[in-house]
Amino acid sequence: RNMPLLSPRTVGPAAPRGVVGSAAARQAAAMFAAAVISTAPAMLAPPLSLAATDGAAIGMCLVTKAPGALARCVTDPICAANLLCIQTCTNKPDEATCQIACGDKFANSVTADFTKAAVTDQKCVPQRPDDGSWPVPKDEALVPKFSTTALEGDWYISAGLNQAFDTFDCQLHRFEAPSPTTLVGNLQWRIKDPIAGSNFVTRYTVQTFEQDKTRPGILYNHDNEFLHYEDDWYILGHRPAYDDAKGKGGYVLVYYRGNNDAWDGYGGAVVYTREPKLRQEYVPQITQELQKVGIKWSDFVETDNSCNAAETRLEELEADLVFVEGKVAVGFTTFEQELVKDVVAIEKEVVKEVRTVEKVLEKDVELVEEEVGVLARTLQGIFGKGG
Repeated sequence: RNMPLLSPRTVGPAAPRGVVGSAAARQAAAMFAAAVISTAPAMLAPPLSLAATDGAAIGMCLVTKAPGALARCVTDPICAANLLCIQTCTNKPDEATCQIACGDKFANSVTADFTKAAVTDQKCVPQRPDDGSWPVPKDEALVPKFSTTALEGDWYISAGLNQAFDTFDCQLHRFEAPSPTTLVGNLQWRIKDPIAGSNFVTRYTVQTFEQDKTRPGILYNHDNEFLHYEDDWYILGHRPAYDDAKGKGGYVLVYYRGNNDAWDGYGGAVVYTREPKLRQEYVPQITQELQKVGIKWSDFVETDNSCNAAETRLEELEADLVFVEGKVAVGFTTFEQELVKDVVAIEKEVVKEVRTVEKVLEKDVELVEEEVGVLARTLQGIFGKGG
C-alpha cells in the first residue's frame, strides 16, 4: 500500500523553562524528540510498536544525527500537527490504526523527509518485526490463471479488510497493462479533511506491479525508493469483467502483505469491482475464497465510492493553511500541559542517554552542542516559553 510518517508512543515533556548551557539544551531537545518520535511510526502509515524506554534513544539519535529534519518538522504546521495527532492515539484500543490515520491526514514533503531521515537514512527508528499477522498464502489458495490485462480500466475498491489502509472513500484506481505481466495503477483515495473537517482531501500515488514468472496469482510491487517499501499482491478470486443489464460486472479479490524500513509484515485485503458498489451476488463466492486464507467476510467493510465533487484545490489549500496555523498554536499549548506530567520519568532516561552520547562525541562536542543548541532554542520558541 502507499505508505502514507513516523506517522506517526509515550508522552514526554516539552523543552522546560530556564534551559541554561549546552548540556541542558541537548537534554531539552532530546526530551522533546523522545516525546514526539517514540510515537513516530504512525507518521508512516504502518507505524512501529516501540517500548516506552525506546523514546529517549530515538530522541537522542534524531537530535545528534538528524537535527535539521527534526527542526523542520516541528516548525512546519502540517508535520507538527501530525506529531500532535499521534499523541492522541496513545493507549487507545486501536492505537496503531489511529496513528496510521494521523500519517495519512497530515502528509506533506516535510513529513516525508522527516520519516526518511529518521527511519531510512539514520535508522533512528528500529524496524517493527513481522508478527505473523499476515502470512503468505499457500499456492493452492491463489487463482491458477490471471493476466494483468484483466484489470485494465477503472476499478473501485468496494470493500476492504484493514481499516487502516483499505476502507477509504472514493477509491477509484485506473489500471494500465503495458504487457500481460506488468500492471501500472494510478490510485486515488479520499480522507476527511484533517484540518477543518468540512470537506475532504484526495490522495494520489502510482504503483507498478510485475507478475511472478511461475505463479500468475502473485504480483510484486518492489524497488520503491521511499522507505524501500515492497507490496505483494495475492489474487484469491477473480470474475472476469463483463457487461449486463445492471451495468459493469466483474471482481478481483486481492490479499496483500508488505514491508518497508519501518515495518515488516503489514497486510490487508480488498475487493475490486468495476462499479462503485459491490454486487451482493458476489459475496457467497468471495466468502469461500477468503476461507482459504482464514479470513471472514464479516470482517470486511464496504466503502463509499460516491466520489462527490469537492471544493477547488485552491480553496481547500487556502482554508487549510489558515486553520492549521491557528490550531497548531493552540494544540502545542494543550500538548505541553499534558506532557509536563511525565517530565520526571522521561528526564531520568534522557539524562542517561545524554551522558552516553557526550562521552562518544567528546572530540567534536562543541560542534554538536552548537547544532543542538539552535534546535533547542527553536523548539522553545514554538512552545512560546523562553529560558
